[in-house]
Amino acid sequence: MEPRRRKSVNTRLLKLSEKLDDYAAVISPRWAYRRRAFRFGYEVLDRSRQRKKRSGISGTGDSQLTAERLARLRDICEDLARNNPLVKGILRRLATKVVGTSTKIQARTADAGWNAEAERLFKAEMVERPCDVTGRFGIQKYLKTLYQSYATAGDIFTIFTDDGLQAVEGCQVGTPYGRKDAKNYDRINGIAVSKKTKKVIGYYVGVPNRWGYIKNEDVKMYPAGAVHHSFSPDRFSCSRGEPALVSAVDTIDKLFGYIDAELVAAKINACFPMMITTRDAEGKNPAYTGGISSTGKDADDRTLVKIDPGMIWEGDPGEEAKAIGAARPAQAFDNFVLRILMLIGNPVNLPLMLVTGDYSGATFMNSRVAYQEARDTWADEQELVIKPFLHRVWLWKVSQWIARKKLTERDDWALHEIQCKRWPYVDPYKESMADKQQLANGTTTRTDICARQGDDFRDVTDRRADEEKYLGEKGVTLTAAKQKSNIENKNGKEDGR
Repeated sequence: MEPRRRKSVNTRLLKLSEKLDDYAAVISPRWAYRRRAFRFGYEVLDRSRQRKKRSGISGTGDSQLTAERLARLRDICEDLARNNPLVKGILRRLATKVVGTSTKIQARTADAGWNAEAERLFKAEMVERPCDVTGRFGIQKYLKTLYQSYATAGDIFTIFTDDGLQAVEGCQVGTPYGRKDAKNYDRINGIAVSKKTKKVIGYYVGVPNRWGYIKNEDVKMYPAGAVHHSFSPDRFSCSRGEPALVSAVDTIDKLFGYIDAELVAAKINACFPMMITTRDAEGKNPAYTGGISSTGKDADDRTLVKIDPGMIWEGDPGEEAKAIGAARPAQAFDNFVLRILMLIGNPVNLPLMLVTGDYSGATFMNSRVAYQEARDTWADEQELVIKPFLHRVWLWKVSQWIARKKLTERDDWALHEIQCKRWPYVDPYKESMADKQQLANGTTTRTDICARQGDDFRDVTDRRADEEKYLGEKGVTLTAAKQKSNIENKNGKEDGR
């Protein structure tokens, strides 16, 4: 009955608090707003979401990820990304594996000359020069930072302006307060949604306060057509995304608490502290320091001497030196830490060796299986996050070039192909032999093999043809097939003679 009684008390307190909010709203709407905001902030600080005591909130995804909760969750995860070496390493490594610096776009119209010119323009304006409004980031750096911000905060927005790409982090989009919803749309977590069609029609950009709201005079609304919103929803009813490592926050805090305790214990034991005790004739412990040990003497004006490394201490009769040692974790502690690290890497599907950066205990088979699992996630992220963004970037730039007469307009001008980063073989020889066998069996294609390595079969074929032509002009023979052909031709000529 005791848990039920506490639950009843908590429910009554919650209802009483809500009634006080209503009364406060009559006297001072601002005071009522601050009361409600502080209560939401307290609930998040209590971290009830990660503990046995659940929030009990039901309904849509937006009812669970309100502006206040999202703002606090972003603050926590962004602080970890700045100051926690484990989290910082996880997010950077994730961005490197998913994005890297080898992403490219290729035009795929029927005109090869048009394609080459479009790709040249893209390289000149987006790759070799800064492409954002600040004049600092090329598209490769922009992409990598975009994905890292997306994973850190759960949201990243890009506004397509005449001056370039404008990056807007999740904390810069919030709901204006003090303004009533328009007749035709609702404002949800900084996003304007049509009441009739349920489509997103705009985004509110500004500098939100700590509860995720923006002053009316500081907000600017951008239409949905000018903004690309990358976010990580858990449900269809979520209008915003949450940080990738939210579910691991409590585990990360506990792990580093354990690590701190272990380091303190090791430091105490390394110092080898001693305590000198003595007893008088009555068997009582006198107050040696008398609270003034910082003077170097005790209450009876006797000098207190530290026991330094290598020092020999000669005690008086009745005095005894006792070592003070801190308890250290058992041997199983290391394995326990590894399991905790596996849990932390689980939300982003990073194998343990990538979470720790330590490959010393990894076997080949374990590494291969772990990488295959991780690559599935990385490939999904490329399809769901990177490619949709680059698709809009390409159409945006090509339409500009057509408008400026740098490219001629074609019916198929929008056709293109995005090639994201691919990852090398875990075992190059075995896996290349497997590809060779699959080619012989007819269960794969050269196009698929090249695509897995981040290349295009047609480009590889063109480069090989150019290379063979150049080698022929120089009279150099390298490939086994070419050598065999040359030998056969030579033998045929000799037989003919």
